[in-house]
Amino acid sequence: MKMSISRLWNKMINIGITSDLVVNEAKYIRVTNGICFIAVVWLLPLSLFFIPLLPDSKYVLFNCIFFPTIWLGTFVFNYYRYYLIARVFLYGSAIICVTLNAFQLGRDSENHLYLITAAIASFYIFPKTQFKYIVLISISSLLAFIAVELYSTDKGAFVNAPPGFFKFGRLLSMIGLAIIIFALTAYHYRSLNKAQEEIEEAHKKSENLLLNILPPSIASKLKNDNASTIAERIDGATILFADIVGFTRLSQNIEPEKLVELLNDLFSEFDNITRKFGLEKIKTIGDAYMVAGGVPERNDHHCELIARCGLEMLEIMNKGAGFFSNCKIRIGIHTGPVVAGVIGNSKFAYDLWGDSVNTASRMESHSEANKIMVTRDVFLKLKDKFIFEEGRTIYVKGKGNMETYFLNSVKES
Repeated sequence: MKMSISRLWNKMINIGITSDLVVNEAKYIRVTNGICFIAVVWLLPLSLFFIPLLPDSKYVLFNCIFFPTIWLGTFVFNYYRYYLIARVFLYGSAIICVTLNAFQLGRDSENHLYLITAAIASFYIFPKTQFKYIVLISISSLLAFIAVELYSTDKGAFVNAPPGFFKFGRLLSMIGLAIIIFALTAYHYRSLNKAQEEIEEAHKKSENLLLNILPPSIASKLKNDNASTIAERIDGATILFADIVGFTRLSQNIEPEKLVELLNDLFSEFDNITRKFGLEKIKTIGDAYMVAGGVPERNDHHCELIARCGLEMLEIMNKGAGFFSNCKIRIGIHTGPVVAGVIGNSKFAYDLWGDSVNTASRMESHSEANKIMVTRDVFLKLKDKFIFEEGRTIYVKGKGNMETYFLNSVKES
């Protein structure tokens, strides 16, 4: 029984709701349908109380049957998407119904208090784009209320009935008012909570998206500071570049969609390794992957962590199946000072600048397939913990000849 009533209620309030409606518009349609449904279900049974008082109650009885019947037209208007007509029709006829009944039953019936409720409820039925209708309905309701008060002050009811009837009628009026006020308040409360939950969920998603793009400390600065540029010098950082060997040739033999899918799989594996060692992924450029240690949060072990990261990247490539087994990567690592931050005022990205970044990139471009080339600075920091082999002396523009080494593995304890 409870499920049947709930199902009926949901079916009635959703009349006229279509998938292309914006959420806000759908809300007002549901409120209109809900108030109409409550009014019809409440007023039709009340007509039974006036039957024993015929013929004095004939006008009130007519109102209690006629108006709920025509209010069903509200559902028809909403069904055919005449939403504004449905609202104006329901409210206009409701004001007339309550006013006529109030004149018939007298001021002491308290029936005219529904007019005050109608003025308040208009704010729930009409959106702000239809504010003029809110004003019109509110003024009409208040004028009708004043008219009943002034006219009925010294006059009794037109219906000839025992005092107990009016006492009971007053009780029913209060109950009806309470039901409408409770329904409106409950709906408003539910809507507010739902809106708050949606805002919190949207905020959570935007926060997660922001933190997926920028480091937490940088994101916090962007949100809390007015500065459009964030840049800081970091004296100790280690940078790794990884690049797929022969990517141009591979891309010519694979469909673009498949190529992107394979790159995504590979770089997702690299992302997992980066997170494992608490490093900061900086960016991907085509088939190149850049990661750094010691930024933006300082870390005394950044060079070691980057070295372990590079070795695990090679392990992924060496143990890979399918596409990965046919791929080789070059890796280059350098350690030194950098400038890190965010520049520009749109499409923010955390990036690194400086000679150390350029040097790491040169290590990668001069490295060999499935090998990790490092500078002497990296070698000196890690020679006690890792096994290296001497590389070759290379010429780097702007820096001259540089000694290089190949990082092979971790030394056994």
